[in-house]
Amino acid sequence: MSRHWGLKIAALMAAVVICTQVMWAQNTSGVQGVVKNSSGTPVSGAFVKLKNEERRLTFMVISQAQGRYTASNLPPGKYVVQGIGGDMQSEMSLPVDVSAGRQATVELSLTVQRAPSLPGAWPGRQPGEQGGEAAGASAAAPNLPDGAGKQIVLTKCGACHGIQQIANARQDRGRWERTIADMRLYIQGSNLAKDLTNDDAKVLLDYLATNMSANRGGREKAKPDPNSRLPRTLMTGDQLRYRVVEFLLPNPETEPHEIAVDAQGNGWITQRTGGKLGRLDVQTLEYKEFDPPQAATKTVRLNGIVSAPGGGQLWFVDGGPNRRWFNYDIKTGQFATYTLPKLKNGNASGNTMRVHPNGTVWLNSIAANQVIRLNPTTEQFSVFDVPAGVKAGRTANPYGMAIDGSGKIWFVENAMNQMGRIDPVTGKIDEFEVPVKNAVARKAGMDSEGNVWVGLHGAGKLMKIDYKTLKMTVYSPPTEDAGVYSVQGDPKSKLVWFSEQHVDKIARFDPETGTFTEFPLPNAESDHRRIDIDPNHPSRIWWTGNTSGRIGYIELLDKN
Repeated sequence: MSRHWGLKIAALMAAVVICTQVMWAQNTSGVQGVVKNSSGTPVSGAFVKLKNEERRLTFMVISQAQGRYTASNLPPGKYVVQGIGGDMQSEMSLPVDVSAGRQATVELSLTVQRAPSLPGAWPGRQPGEQGGEAAGASAAAPNLPDGAGKQIVLTKCGACHGIQQIANARQDRGRWERTIADMRLYIQGSNLAKDLTNDDAKVLLDYLATNMSANRGGREKAKPDPNSRLPRTLMTGDQLRYRVVEFLLPNPETEPHEIAVDAQGNGWITQRTGGKLGRLDVQTLEYKEFDPPQAATKTVRLNGIVSAPGGGQLWFVDGGPNRRWFNYDIKTGQFATYTLPKLKNGNASGNTMRVHPNGTVWLNSIAANQVIRLNPTTEQFSVFDVPAGVKAGRTANPYGMAIDGSGKIWFVENAMNQMGRIDPVTGKIDEFEVPVKNAVARKAGMDSEGNVWVGLHGAGKLMKIDYKTLKMTVYSPPTEDAGVYSVQGDPKSKLVWFSEQHVDKIARFDPETGTFTEFPLPNAESDHRRIDIDPNHPSRIWWTGNTSGRIGYIELLDKN
């Protein structure tokens, strides 16, 4: 070999080494260290939280053998680090700089007593006290306080909402005023209901602000310690190999209720009060918001969202007074708008949408007691009234929805302790009783075999419906009263994932072994009501927190 070629090969090998070093450095940028207890003994299975205030990001990893932890691929910036394990935690570290190719070191010592454990409950409520649409939905109407607005609540407000839900609400005068204004706009979309007079609206506002105020009944309480829901037991087994990424929205009050994942693995949210579509980029962890097309009314209430097959398009609903459904093309950034016709009940919002294999789009309209279908090709809407609600003279709260292996649409009858099933060809609806008392079922999903799974939120159970035999099987997660809410099946295996809203965990169930694994989230009262699985990376489970104003995902890590 000539000296010329030898020099070329040596230079090429040096370049390969340099490139490899650069790639390694880029992949390992972050923070590492060891977690020890007060005696100096390394602690395996402890939580390590890393927070970047400027980028509104929180990461969490688990300490491994010899107490070592590594948080890689962190965006550049300043981070504070804290370890939590057993009954102790560390002091918050001084800010540490993370830059590309740099592995900072922070040693953690668990020397500080943790705050008391926060009992499992709906965020902001006492244990055992339900919240949301199901709060007392199936219970008898309460004795409302006497007053000039009582009859208006019973005749007007009760047409869409359970009276118990209104009686349990706690809002300040300004929020009640906005609620009444929205209600009057919803009524404009009804072909039956009549609007309030201005005088009646004022009477109603005075009544609600006086009797259902934010400060009445001691409802408000201080925010809990963020670490108070992290378990006191150390993580073991598969729990050792996961990390959490969490982003706090610029305006946490926008209520990011629902989430969907696109083909690139990005998480998309709908803001229920902010009125915007949001996206967290899974690669850069940068957040961006998109305004839907303007309409006659500025009030926009985005809710249910779903990624269409292929992940290139999103369907979501503006459940506010503009009464619109949207299709959003992710590549072109174009919106297609579909306006709902007037219905019996003007309120046509819902938090669950599904796309059928035949291309039709479905929504559960909670307050209207209806399931709504859109044929995008003809732009025609079809409406299915829920029989149990019609019979009872009130809404059955059609809530979660799943499409089974035969193409039938299953939906939760939240207020009736039942499941409904629609044949999309004939429109026939069958109803089935849930075999658990006071189940308060919420969301539903489908597994890879076409079976339907349901979160029994009130009972804290997970339920499977075999779509062929109609057999219902109920499973109990290891944490009692966990608040099982949203359920999704892994499209590439038989595993089932679900959110445990009461205890700030995302859990996995293996039907073949009957094994549950729970993965805690970093902060108390995350209020993660909806989860979605990255179809191309099924070990990444996205979630969104309605009242916490957060979005994020857990990610299972490969074993070394």
